[in-house]
Amino acid sequence: MMLNFRYAEASDVDRYFKWANDALVRRNSLITEKIDFEDHVKWFTSKIENPDVYMYVFFDENNMPVGQVIIEKKAGWTSVGQSVSAEHRGKKYSSEMLTKSTNDFLSKFPKETFISVVKASNIASLKMAENSGFNVLFLSNQQDHYLVLKGCNQNDQYFINKAEELFNL
Repeated sequence: MMLNFRYAEASDVDRYFKWANDALVRRNSLITEKIDFEDHVKWFTSKIENPDVYMYVFFDENNMPVGQVIIEKKAGWTSVGQSVSAEHRGKKYSSEMLTKSTNDFLSKFPKETFISVVKASNIASLKMAENSGFNVLFLSNQQDHYLVLKGCNQNDQYFINKAEELFNL
């Protein structure tokens, strides 16, 4: 597979809204409630104008949009989230999207480390993280979530402990 990407533009607001409110995306998200369009527009506008946020739109070989990745630099860590459109699931795009976007970001900011939390029931996301070079950690004190990290501190125990504290894990 060979996906291409571009950075999101203001005109992608509806596309991101549709993808974000997909039933499977909501079910696998840490916040499962449906998103209100007005709230989405405010959120999208604030993110696309923020220099610490990188929003990627991925396209297949026919130039059809297949999904998105959003990366945001925080204080001392970086968040990442993604979704694949319903009509393109099952084509194994998610690992390629995650790998290409995180590698693009880390090529610009090599000192950053991604931290994410994945529900234990979300096996596809756990496999995708592993396939994309993330360190996937089962947390003995948190039975229903995994901590996933990628970047310069992904194997640093002090950083991992701080990440656990950050997410109250």
